[in-house]
Amino acid sequence: MTMRRLALTLLLILIVVASGCLFKPPAEVRFSVDKTVVAPDGTLHVIVFVNNTGKVGLTGATLVLGDDSFQILQEPKFPDVLPVGQSVQLVWILKAPAIPGYYNLKLSLELTDELKRTWTGFYGQFRISVSRDVLPSEEVELDVKRPGVLEGGEVSIITVTIRNRLEVPVDLLDVRLDLLDGMKVTAADALPDELNREETVTLRYTVKAPYAYRKGYVSAILRYRIGDAEKSVVESVPLEITWRPWEKSEETLREAYGLKYHWITDRYLVDGYWADLYNSTPSFDRAEIRSLTLRIIGNTSSEEGAAERLLSWLVSNYSLGDTTSTLEPEKILLQDRISYAEGQILLTAMLRSIDVPARVVTVYNGTDCTRRPVTEFYTTDGWYVVDIRHSFIGSLEDYLASPYFPRLYQMITVEGYRIVAQNPTDLSGHGHVDITGDFTANLEDRLLSVVSDRLKPELRSKLTMVLNNLNENERLYALFLLASAPNDEELNRVVEEYSTKRMEQNVKTMYEFYRDMTWSDDFTKYWRIFAGDVR
Repeated sequence: MTMRRLALTLLLILIVVASGCLFKPPAEVRFSVDKTVVAPDGTLHVIVFVNNTGKVGLTGATLVLGDDSFQILQEPKFPDVLPVGQSVQLVWILKAPAIPGYYNLKLSLELTDELKRTWTGFYGQFRISVSRDVLPSEEVELDVKRPGVLEGGEVSIITVTIRNRLEVPVDLLDVRLDLLDGMKVTAADALPDELNREETVTLRYTVKAPYAYRKGYVSAILRYRIGDAEKSVVESVPLEITWRPWEKSEETLREAYGLKYHWITDRYLVDGYWADLYNSTPSFDRAEIRSLTLRIIGNTSSEEGAAERLLSWLVSNYSLGDTTSTLEPEKILLQDRISYAEGQILLTAMLRSIDVPARVVTVYNGTDCTRRPVTEFYTTDGWYVVDIRHSFIGSLEDYLASPYFPRLYQMITVEGYRIVAQNPTDLSGHGHVDITGDFTANLEDRLLSVVSDRLKPELRSKLTMVLNNLNENERLYALFLLASAPNDEELNRVVEEYSTKRMEQNVKTMYEFYRDMTWSDDFTKYWRIFAGDVR
């Protein structure tokens, strides 16, 4: 009787497994490459078709290369969520090895879903010949023409020429342009249904560049059919978009920055509390500072580039300390020694003088709003942070994932501070807006995104496994630790060498020990302990 019951149980398990009730792959995945013969250091494209056959939406795809001889030049943008039953075609641009020969390009894909699970088990392999003798396509060929450089907001034409080199007609299914982030197609020619043998068609696309700096590849992806066989061909060309707001009209700036435009023209830099504390008026003449600022930034091509040059100029030309004597940028300019707060005020004024929205950001305890000043400047991609004390410049997400944010996070969550942007319309007291939410909303996901981007693709699933075994506070602490690694090489070395159990235990032990202490202003201190690099 017992044996019979056991046999029935095993049979039931076999039926359930076979029917896919216990395990169902979350997606159908197909790999292809656009060419198998490529020039040394040339580009080829990995085309991945993903059909969501699972039970929840998919949120990301990571391509892992099995051969370090190839490099990923540009990754596709995955949809925010790929719903169940829908599919997407993704194109990775790869750089081929420099040395001719035959290479086995092994590929694997890792998918993440809305439940933050990682799915693996999708593989592809192609034999790639790297040769100096690359022949033109014998089937369907694409040629993409575009300007080499565009200015932010400029409207231009991209042409895509399709040539059928076959002796038979081909069915043209669709053509898609993969543009740089923020670029938009405003008009396009219709794709014909068919292309006869030896026939050529040229399509014109009217595109508008974003009000932002971009540098990367623009790709055209054509799907076509020969008989019953469906194929794809891809062509990519480099493109750069420059954005120099100091060269633009007021009308263009208002369109580019929208509601953030007032951060260029606002009269005061900090509020009345500062003015009373330092007996100084925090206003300035934009025109008076503009000419010097333009000389410093030179021929840079973006707001970030301008801010980097201004930061470098400030730390090179001033001795920095903690004693503030004036809030007037024109007077700060004349000093040899300035405080970090004066440096942030001067930097904010200089950015505004060249038509970059900028503001001073501080922490506020209900009385004092002068602590930990930094400068934020606005771009189409969001706010960027400049922290003179730590010689830091980067996006807000990069700042959250820097060694200098964890202490600020502790001040907010434990000590009751708020983060405020100085926004006075007059000098009658506190004139700031609470922007704490900008820094704390979805913090775990934002930290995870930055840390994951710094990791090798093959290590990202290992990080997910570690985080899944930690509670919410431990996960944030773990991400603060990993984000504080001094460089990507060190981060990848530790994550690769440490077992998941060792990382989990180290995080738990350190969090319990340090959670009730005042954290260091530089979290790199704790990374060194985590990584075993304590001298």
